[in-house]
Amino acid sequence: MLTVQRAFSSFSVDALDTAETFYRDVVGLAVRRTPMGLELDVTGGTPVFLYAKGDEHQPAGHTVLNLVVADVTEAAKALLTGGVELVRYPGFPQDADGVVRSEDPRQGPTIGWFRDPARNVVALIEG
Repeated sequence: MLTVQRAFSSFSVDALDTAETFYRDVVGLAVRRTPMGLELDVTGGTPVFLYAKGDEHQPAGHTVLNLVVADVTEAAKALLTGGVELVRYPGFPQDADGVVRSEDPRQGPTIGWFRDPARNVVALIEG
């Protein structure tokens, strides 16, 4: 059995400066530069770590980060003012704002997705 002292998630980006500006100025997260990369403070606790892979970076084929927000529509509008549109996926019943709405949480959350400058997918989930 493991004794875990701390845990964190991480994903790669192609350029730390671009990621830092995006997550700080567009998304509105607290970002801290470290010798190894960036730490995103998404919860006021354990950070999410971003590291540079430069030309070797490949965007993940899945959602790398889920941000729980009070209102997905308002969050999507805030991103849009920063030039970020929600991703539209075929087969998902997205509304005009790009949001998949769920009246029944058992059917899935109210959710929308966007891409960061490194083309990683980030979700907005209404909570």
